[in-house]
Amino acid sequence: MGRPLNKKYFANTNLQDFGTANTGGESVASVTAPAGTLADLVNGTYTIPAGSIGAPDITGGEKPELSVTVTGATAYTVTVVSAGSGYTSAPTITFAGSVAGGTGSATPVATLTSGASARQNGIKAEAQIGAGTEVLTGDVIKQVSTTRYKVQTSDGTAICQLVTTADGTLGANEMSIMATDVAGGTYLVSKLTSRKAVLVPVANTHGGTSSAGTAFATGTAAPWSFDAAAAGSVQIANQ
Repeated sequence: MGRPLNKKYFANTNLQDFGTANTGGESVASVTAPAGTLADLVNGTYTIPAGSIGAPDITGGEKPELSVTVTGATAYTVTVVSAGSGYTSAPTITFAGSVAGGTGSATPVATLTSGASARQNGIKAEAQIGAGTEVLTGDVIKQVSTTRYKVQTSDGTAICQLVTTADGTLGANEMSIMATDVAGGTYLVSKLTSRKAVLVPVANTHGGTSSAGTAFATGTAAPWSFDAAAAGSVQIANQ
């Protein structure tokens, strides 16, 4: 199948580096002191219920574990016990004062990892697992060949065939990967190797609003990366 893709493109390094789910996206780096109306709290450290924390955006991700430490009737801080994974936007956190023996509720603000602490992104795909729905936040977790990948979505996990249907419609166990050129034109990828992506110009890929790319004709193989595209290369959608 040609030179296989580096495993880092499937976010595999996240498990060894972070000890959390083997997905792309980010983790929760910190949580600011909660805004809200918590009152009459009892001093101590308490676990914020998982049900009070928004779910990861990427299937296979994990919610963070958070605690709230009370040092006065209305004084408290939030600590990240474990960072979670699979977030492409910061989760909403809303918890009741009854967690700490008090009243009211609070909505602390989470900040995701970035810079040196950022998790490795993975290839982003649109996929349909079996008879399920087309899911945009599919996470590619293994390469089977240059046109077949193991993908997980909210509908499950399956080996999917890479396709480039112009209208974006997918069948059972089919998937698509988007690429963008330096001018913002979009393509679907018909084949992906460690260095090149074979491209098909397609407008409005993956539910977005865009024009079909003009920098590369159908069947052209162009260098690719996760970084912003430069002249003569494309950016592969990642999360």
